[in-house]
Order: sequence, then structure tokens, then C-alpha cells
Amino acid sequence: MFSRLLLLLLLTSAATPAVLAQSPSATLAAAAPAQYGVAYVTFLGGAGCKLTLQDGVTPNPKLKRYEENGRDKEFADEAAVLNFLAAQGWEVMPYSNEERNRYFLKRRAR
Repeated sequence: MFSRLLLLLLLTSAATPAVLAQSPSATLAAAAPAQYGVAYVTFLGGAGCKLTLQDGVTPNPKLKRYEENGRDKEFADEAAVLNFLAAQGWEVMPYSNEERNRYFLKRRAR
């Protein structure tokens, strides 16, 4: 009887560190705060699109367009804007049924 208890104790104590080592990282990943934003796509009359991004972190009270190298970044079409946002780690969803050029954004906080 004693040997069975000792064996059971050894088996459970050996498994416990492996389980504990996995639990905190899994808990932290599940509890990682989300970052939300809104993207507005502006059409340039057949000449492409521009993006206005409110990422919830960087203030943009005047709704300035997204810039690269000091100039507004231009996209070929709306799909290019959505692909760009996805490459930045955003999950893109329509913001509302009323406007087709506004998107709700969500990603893990950085």
C-alpha cells in the first residue's frame, strides 16, 4: 500500500511542473488585452484610395490620412487597404451597414 502511494505521489509531482509551466503562458495569451481602432477609406474618383486610421493609441483628432515618408499613402483600391491592415495584424470587420468605407479593427495589444 505504501509503495502505491509513493508511486502515485512521484507520478503526480513529476507532472505538476510541466502543467504549471504551460498554464501561465496560456492564461496570459488568453488574457492579453485587445486593441481596437477604426479605419476610413477615402476614394479618389477612380485614382485609388487613401486611409484614415484611428488605432486607439495614436491620437488623430483631425482625422489625418495615413502617411509614409511624410506623404499620404495611396492604395490602388479598397482591397489593397484591407490587405495592408491585415498585414499590420488587424482583424477587419465592417463598422456598420450604412457606410461601406468604414471598418472596425481589432488586434492583440502591442
